[in-house]
Amino acid sequence: MKQEKIKLTPSSAMLLSLLSELPRNGEFVSEFAAEKIAYFLQRFGGKDAFKLEFQPNFYGPYSGKVKHVLHHMNGSYVFGYGSMDKKPFDEIGLIMDAEEDVDNFLNAKENDHHKAVVLKTKAFLLGFYSDFGLELLSTVDFIISDKKTTSIPEITKHLEGWSDRKKTMFTNPKFIALAVKNIEMHLA
Repeated sequence: MKQEKIKLTPSSAMLLSLLSELPRNGEFVSEFAAEKIAYFLQRFGGKDAFKLEFQPNFYGPYSGKVKHVLHHMNGSYVFGYGSMDKKPFDEIGLIMDAEEDVDNFLNAKENDHHKAVVLKTKAFLLGFYSDFGLELLSTVDFIISDKKTTSIPEITKHLEGWSDRKKTMFTNPKFIALAVKNIEMHLA
């Protein structure tokens, strides 16, 4: 017996729309990616829909709540997330016909704002859909927002103080500069 689909909400539709970009860009869907995408959907105007609070964590800003959204969507729009004990980088599948439902939801006149948030976020993340890119962008953006600086040396200092992981991953100032440039171009 097929399970009845849950009703889409603005937050689930926006998240699913962005998650569907991951496979198109050679990446897989995971809780990690969903957390980062939700972070940026909020930054681009989706805060009222998500109502998430992000704190500095091992992989960058993290809410701990996105896994509940994924679990709720399991069987209707995603699969492989029946229990919430997945590791952050474990793959989650997208149900193929979900994209049409998401597009129809976002194309409804009353969802113009949510569609605009999705389009801005997609433009911002283009070229940054890898785990490395998502972690770099979200962490640098969090530092810029929290510490009120766009100075590469200052951001580097904060990255080094964040964790040993960040200290070893984000050593190339060119990557940090690229992240800052993308953030300034889209979020400033």
